[in-house]
Amino acid sequence: MIRLSKPVKLLEWGHGSNTTNQRWIEMGKGSIVGKPRTVDGITTLVIQFDKKVEKSNPGDDTVKVAQAGEGMTPLEKEAWGEVAFGRVKSISTEGGGAVVEVEVKSPVKVGR
Repeated sequence: MIRLSKPVKLLEWGHGSNTTNQRWIEMGKGSIVGKPRTVDGITTLVIQFDKKVEKSNPGDDTVKVAQAGEGMTPLEKEAWGEVAFGRVKSISTEGGGAVVEVEVKSPVKVGR
């Protein structure tokens, strides 16, 4: 379940030649802005970051959205669990921060 009141961490699939040197790399920590909208079964999350966000792997737009204490994590606030898996629709910079739109094709449950 995606909790709108909790911060999120966005992770991208790293750039490498095989599964040994590819890994999920943190793009940044931010928060979900507004209510996610769903059109034709695709949920769009708008995530705002305080710092600039850049993709290091231009060949793959796959991302994970993680939240502390959610997903398949123990009840610890330090553990980040995956709550959504999707692709980057757009990245826009605003001042010193950034806004990233993520499209999630799988069913998503959203709560406060």
